[in-house]
Amino acid sequence: MASSLRGKGSRQENTNDKNDNLKQLTLKQTPSGVASASPSEHESKILAELGKLREENREGHEQTRRSLTTLESSMQELKGEMAKLEKRTTEAEKRIGASEDNGMRHQRAIRYLLHREMDLTARCEDLQNRSRRNNLRIYRVPEGSEGNDAKAFVKELIHSVLQSMADVNIQIERAHRSLTAKPKNPNAAPRSLVVRFQDYSVKDAVLRQAWSQRQVLYKAEPIFFDHDYSPELQKKRAQVREVIKQLKQKNIRAKCIYPAQLRVITEDGEKTYSTLTHALPALRELGIQARVDERERMESELSRYRWSTAGERRGINPAVLSAKDLRAFFSGDE
Repeated sequence: MASSLRGKGSRQENTNDKNDNLKQLTLKQTPSGVASASPSEHESKILAELGKLREENREGHEQTRRSLTTLESSMQELKGEMAKLEKRTTEAEKRIGASEDNGMRHQRAIRYLLHREMDLTARCEDLQNRSRRNNLRIYRVPEGSEGNDAKAFVKELIHSVLQSMADVNIQIERAHRSLTAKPKNPNAAPRSLVVRFQDYSVKDAVLRQAWSQRQVLYKAEPIFFDHDYSPELQKKRAQVREVIKQLKQKNIRAKCIYPAQLRVITEDGEKTYSTLTHALPALRELGIQARVDERERMESELSRYRWSTAGERRGINPAVLSAKDLRAFFSGDE
């Protein structure tokens, strides 16, 4: 029994050894068999893969070439656009430069015209006031007192209310109410009487006598005599009188000098200002509020520039319009 078992065990061991030998033989033969059996198939796979890589490389190269061609075309288009923009920019700069030159030329022309307008306005104003030198205005005379003959009424009025004018031969050229609408309200201030004398000396004597009396009464009511100034000058003098009233409240003496100058009299002496604009700094120091029109400010600003001919200029004078500017305006030359 034991021998039989040993026999079976030895046979099983031999069987196992044979199987192990077969496995080892199979393992030894398989790689060599594969390597020896399929070398051409492996090379074919490698060649196929290389072919694919070559094809992909060729396609990538072609795509890169097309992209570069497109990029080059875009760059050429950009260059063309840049050239156009540069040209347009150059043209725009030229137009802007020309516009700036025209703007400066227009500014010089406007300043020149403003100077001319201011000068001509001042001359017209002066001529208007000179033409009124023989005129005199009488204020606060009730409406309708003159009846139908204003000349006779004014002559009788002067003889009766002015003390030393009774024997003076007064020659009146014409007399009438101021040319404004007759007030509808009976309590409104009456229109002034405008009187024109044939002789300026008589008018001056009447005015001086009226001022020397301090108070002139007609029918127990005060009336006033004054020069016949133009409306613009009356407005300026009213502004000066308003300042004088404020100065007197501060015990400062002041006068209104023709045409509308302000003379301030202090302990340090007298000082005359040609316009209220010139007097503004001094008035502010005194605590005086002065109302000045915008036009007067502009005229004061323009008056800082002196007139001169083109040959007398030293540099550019904004009050002079050069011959070049004139040619540009009339011929369109730049």
